[in-house]
Amino acid sequence: MRWHAIGPFDNSNRAGFDMIFPPENEINLNAEYKGKKGMTKWQPIESYDPFGKIDFNKPFGLLKESVAYAYTEFESSSARSAELRLGCKNAWKVWLNGKFIFGRDEYHRGQRIDQYKMDIDLIKGNNTILVKACQNEQTEEWTVQWEFQLRICNQSGVAILASNRMPTPTKKQTDRRPRRPKKS
Repeated sequence: MRWHAIGPFDNSNRAGFDMIFPPENEINLNAEYKGKKGMTKWQPIESYDPFGKIDFNKPFGLLKESVAYAYTEFESSSARSAELRLGCKNAWKVWLNGKFIFGRDEYHRGQRIDQYKMDIDLIKGNNTILVKACQNEQTEEWTVQWEFQLRICNQSGVAILASNRMPTPTKKQTDRRPRRPKKS
């Protein structure tokens, strides 16, 4: 999926989870806001991960006490019930079409694919998704991850593909497993 990310914002003393930063009030991909390290603006970030993982360390670096947001648009061919499935070891919140869905103010409790399942209703056409992820002050090696995984599925866990999804990347010839030599 094509995403846009913005950050970092301040999460000193873990206060950022409850703070309302500008992306929670409006999504303007051309706007600049005062962030933790000066002015910050939205930047494109793509995920080719089959489970939809977004890593905030890639655009922002290995930061602590920081908040970042990721935004995407999910084009649905029909109005339908679905599940938004998310995995995250950081504190997080998620919105669909501007409506708050759910959040967890816990840090480093482990991450699994589809760890949290939320019932949602997709509208036909454009659906907006905003994810807030908070990184705390811990410096142990296992606290470095600052990422989330997100999928839209039916209630059985089968992925619902967005009409505007990126093409599936093809493997290059060099990525293929070498063939065994033929026996003569």
